[in-house]
Amino acid sequence: MPSYRAERISQQIHQQVSIMLEREMADPRLAGTNITHVQMSGDLRIAKIFVAPNRAGEQATREMMDGLAHAQGYIRRQIAGSLDLRFAPEIRFLLDHAIEKGEHFLRVLDELHAEEPSPSHIPTKGRRRKADRR
Repeated sequence: MPSYRAERISQQIHQQVSIMLEREMADPRLAGTNITHVQMSGDLRIAKIFVAPNRAGEQATREMMDGLAHAQGYIRRQIAGSLDLRFAPEIRFLLDHAIEKGEHFLRVLDELHAEEPSPSHIPTKGRRRKADRR
């Protein structure tokens, strides 16, 4: 279980990296990159930054991850300068598949809902209404 300090630092890193990607980065590969969450190790030496692409497609995702790998050193230096830590945390960018899984789940639910018969088509055999029970 992460400590309060690790949680607080992960929130600061989340906010700072989100701002950097939105305002400071000129790399077109990083356009539309969303930071979903940041997870700090217990010793605060590793920051796992989970990202999700805003554009669909495997090629766009690969380009985004390449752009993040290229900017990793710069992002680490910026974080080190703004946080009061003994060591600058190692930055690891990881692709977050939660959004894709959620979209898949919603598609499956929609398909199931489309296959489900409407209430007027449900047979009433064996079921009696309250008025019939009297």
